Amino acid sequence: MSSGRFGNVEISKQLSPTHKNTREDPSPTGTDLLRATMIIQILVFIVGAFLTYFVVEGLRILYENLTSPLRNILAGPPIQSYLAGNFKEIGENPNLTTNWQGVYGSTFLFHDLLSVNELYTNDLKALNHIVTKHEIYQRAHVFRDIARRILGEGILYAELDQHKRQRRVLNPAFGVAQVRLLTETFVEKSVQLCDVWACQVGVAGGTVDALSGLRKATLDIIGRAGFGYEFNALNAQAEPNELNRAFTDLFHAPNAKLYGAVRLAQSMLPVLKLLPLPGGAQLKAARTRMDTIGLQIVRTTKASLGDSVHSDEHDKMKSLGGRRDLLAMLLKANMSSMENQRLSEAEVVAQIPAFFVAGHETTSTATAWALHCLSLNQDAQTKLRTELSSIDTDNPTLEELNSLPYLENVVRETLRAHTPLAVMQRTAMEDDILPLSKPITGRDGKIYSGLPIRKGQLIHLPIAAVNTSTAVWGADALEFRPERWDNIPDAASAIPSVYGNLFTFLAGPHNCVGFRFALAELKALLFTLIRAFVITPALPPGSIGPATAGTTVQRPTVLRWPGKENGKEKPEGLPLILTPVERSGI
Repeated sequence: MSSGRFGNVEISKQLSPTHKNTREDPSPTGTDLLRATMIIQILVFIVGAFLTYFVVEGLRILYENLTSPLRNILAGPPIQSYLAGNFKEIGENPNLTTNWQGVYGSTFLFHDLLSVNELYTNDLKALNHIVTKHEIYQRAHVFRDIARRILGEGILYAELDQHKRQRRVLNPAFGVAQVRLLTETFVEKSVQLCDVWACQVGVAGGTVDALSGLRKATLDIIGRAGFGYEFNALNAQAEPNELNRAFTDLFHAPNAKLYGAVRLAQSMLPVLKLLPLPGGAQLKAARTRMDTIGLQIVRTTKASLGDSVHSDEHDKMKSLGGRRDLLAMLLKANMSSMENQRLSEAEVVAQIPAFFVAGHETTSTATAWALHCLSLNQDAQTKLRTELSSIDTDNPTLEELNSLPYLENVVRETLRAHTPLAVMQRTAMEDDILPLSKPITGRDGKIYSGLPIRKGQLIHLPIAAVNTSTAVWGADALEFRPERWDNIPDAASAIPSVYGNLFTFLAGPHNCVGFRFALAELKALLFTLIRAFVITPALPPGSIGPATAGTTVQRPTVLRWPGKENGKEKPEGLPLILTPVERSGI
């Protein structure tokens, strides 16, 4: 009885409204309201802080633009967008700055992202001053920040004493003697690409995407010749390895352009790094893979060298443990340096992605432009093939490649008319006077023989525009004409240059450390491919043009194609028709 009574009491309590489970009550409590209020206040504070930052940054840019000493001296194109400046229209038309030069003269102001004013100058005296005064005119902060985040503190990031220390160690790796040893690798991979294309087109010939094949070949070359690593990009059966995947995620993935734009915005406005924007996770994952694999490569190379640093230079290859790559030479030079001049392990690891970025995309792009130009100029192609055929071997040495004058002309003309790297930026680290070769009349009516440069001023180094200047190269400066190198204009001697009167590799302490490597690689590729194939265009004249695709590298790209208006799909890369020389009747 009592148990039943107690049971009824329990049941009645459960059913009573006064005994509802408060945890199931949907109505908010005071604690919930307080928590929600705090979250809203935090969000309002964060949004307000970001808005304040953007307003302050915008006012700072506006103040610097309005007070710039160049504002009353130089004219320039109108701002298309206060957010994008002239950045978008320059990206859509790589020749736009050259067109502006015809309107505003060789020196003018335009506006970069966020309407930051940027000085454009094609004045050779001014450019010589900039590249030699490297302590004043350093790589732009935005470029360095992006380089550090992607590649680490390697040669593409370093400045001043760090740059001097890294160049001192890198120079032996890129000397003539070392490039001579690597030429065999350049030729071997060129022959492998030739075999791949021969299988694709068959005995009757056919169309290939030249840019895609060249990218694979130069990737294999920089892997083996740069740091003793096999990408196996030309082997269709090979699985993409981890390092290849990391580079692809960063530079060639479907969203790579978007992620690059995000990184650019974050470098210009560092506060954006606090936000979980697209591409952040991919960058972190790729950097982790690159650093892990890079560290393994460096430590394996160190182990293979052993105590060889003290061996006799006469037995050079033995002293490198049989290694011929740049990294082995770099490590040997690093161990030979005084302790306070050596690179840290992190700096050495950072050279691996730097080698990749500097030696992969640019060389494949330059070779693609050369093949495109030769496809349009059959006389030049025939003349080059005749010269190349005079070498009685399929495996030329560096000396044999360098002994061919018309090949040299073709290489120089390609790098002049279609330099892979279109522009570079510099930032003035202190106030300066920039000398001009010819005085100019400012907007204020005064005559200026030099321009007042304020600390922080961005300066645009127009590499492509210098190389195609009609004032230097004549009225046909935009044409591909290898014969012009038989009689170089006197004006070309004023171009700041480390090679061939070209601005392509810059000049001064920041000239391209690997220019000899790039030239030998380009020559080896042309030597092999032009001897094997007759190359003709796959599309009508005017279909191919330069495009930067969000970077400063000018790639040959299909701009117009038959059937575009009818919705036909755009051909990939650089389509060219290859016909085996034996079948062409040559």
